[in-house]
Amino acid sequence: MKRLFVFALLFSIATLSYSQSFEIRGVLPWHNFLSGPTAWNEQDYEKYLDECEEHGINFIAFHNYTGGGERYFNYVEPMVKIQYKNVLPETGFDHSGMARWGYLPMKVGEFAYGTDKLFRLRKGTEYFGADCSILAKTDEERYQRAQSLMQKVLKMAHQRDMQMAMGFEFGVAPPEYASIKSRGDMYWLGDGSMVYNPFDPDATGILYATIDNILETYPGIDWIYLWLNEHCMFGVDPALALKNQRMKAFFDENEQYFASEGIDDNLTFLGVWAQAYIQKAYDYIKHKAPNTKIVIGGWGAEYQMGQLLRGLDKTLPKDVVFSMLNPGQGAKPHPDYFKEIAANRQIWAIPWLEGDYSLWHLQPRVHDMRAHVKKAADDGLDGVVAIHWRTEEIATNFETFAYFAANPADGREVATLYRDHCLRNYGAYAAKYLAPLLTSADTSKVISSIKSEEYFAFTPSWGRLTPQQVTACETLIKAIDDCLNHENDKGHLSNLAWLRANYEFTLLLDEVSYSMEPAWKIREAVLSGMMEGGDATPTSVINEALGRLQKAPVERLFTTYASRVRSRGELGVLSSMNQRIWREYRLLGDFLQKLL
Repeated sequence: MKRLFVFALLFSIATLSYSQSFEIRGVLPWHNFLSGPTAWNEQDYEKYLDECEEHGINFIAFHNYTGGGERYFNYVEPMVKIQYKNVLPETGFDHSGMARWGYLPMKVGEFAYGTDKLFRLRKGTEYFGADCSILAKTDEERYQRAQSLMQKVLKMAHQRDMQMAMGFEFGVAPPEYASIKSRGDMYWLGDGSMVYNPFDPDATGILYATIDNILETYPGIDWIYLWLNEHCMFGVDPALALKNQRMKAFFDENEQYFASEGIDDNLTFLGVWAQAYIQKAYDYIKHKAPNTKIVIGGWGAEYQMGQLLRGLDKTLPKDVVFSMLNPGQGAKPHPDYFKEIAANRQIWAIPWLEGDYSLWHLQPRVHDMRAHVKKAADDGLDGVVAIHWRTEEIATNFETFAYFAANPADGREVATLYRDHCLRNYGAYAAKYLAPLLTSADTSKVISSIKSEEYFAFTPSWGRLTPQQVTACETLIKAIDDCLNHENDKGHLSNLAWLRANYEFTLLLDEVSYSMEPAWKIREAVLSGMMEGGDATPTSVINEALGRLQKAPVERLFTTYASRVRSRGELGVLSSMNQRIWREYRLLGDFLQKLL
């Protein structure tokens, strides 16, 4: 009888906990960099989905870049095939032989200090990347292989009772579609972008072709995610766009919902333009697949999606779910006005498990995950979906996010979360002596934003540390060494060695970037004309820069990072390091030698 009572009590507690959980507890693994799902294969997705299921995740979403503004202009990811009037855009997931995102193309066989041996390449291939990228020979095959992979992901997600969303950025299109322009205002130019007119027949045809491909390629897909492009409207002239009579009529009817204090003419136009596109997509999806749900998303900056949601809330159907990336790459939680919108429709917050400003470094965010998820619960939001690239490095953040997504009312504190994490992964001694230091590093944010911004090319500013950051890393390394001396469990020892290598790499990258800086500055000065090369540059200056370059602990940097590689994402960072640091290191040395 006592056992039955205990079981009933435990069941009621579990039921209560579940009833308080978010309806949507999701993840948004982001494609673009080699450290993320861009380089994943089927087995990587299977492992990832198993971990998601274990932690109570019930939703997974994917975003596709399909061309557009700024550095994304010709970037077309192959999970969605936008084929219209028989135009098949160039596509493909990036690999180490491509130059996007500041990568300097390299074959794996060229990687430094034996790090190439960690990459198990398919026979006949020379580059690191997903099989569906490096094995394909044509654009048609790249689409076919990538979509076949994502069809398997959809099946695996459904087997684990997870809903799946496939998304794309509306109102922009692959660059090939500039060639089918037959009217003067099919699109408008803004900051190098082609922003499509939602009332142009071909623009609408491209939108419908995109939706058709998702529905036909992924039968049973639960959601279509409509994303506002990150850069699409910068520089667009509303006066020029409103020369289109249909756009003007729609704008005149709806601008009242977006115009308010602090909203300028460009943002007002962007709001009405987005409303038009989303409504067209909504109507088409409801006609073609009435059971497929629709969610919109975008970036949280004030001059992107942040100031549009109130107006969109007044104009869009109530079954359109709203979401938005938390501002500042997740430095801030969702805005307070989400609470207002939550009274009218479903709305989700998108916290960042990591920001792409620091993708070579640890980014402890346990405090933020706890706070952001709990705020979402307090404000009555229906879901939380976490964006990320890597997996190994953000495990603590992910565990915290998933726990509070299922148990938002739990009062567990950051110190307790780190203690429990250390106990599981590093042992009892670490739970007592290391956990407080990890808690402090997290809550103080002393090492959470060291620069390694994958979306730009490498410069010697990457990895540079303040004195406080150096001290924090050295203190953590000392504490980890102490734990290593008091631990016997092989798994705990391996995990501690992995953690130590992270902080040692952080110190080494600071030193390497510092050592590369003089040579970098000389090259910039010579090539920009600020300093003449050859005899005009003092030999002593060149020799000093060359000497510092040659003393840089580059080999230790690479071997230290290589010693901790145990995930596909870490291989992606190692590839990026070779393509950026090693390639630039060699180029700088060659440049200085030619000046002597």
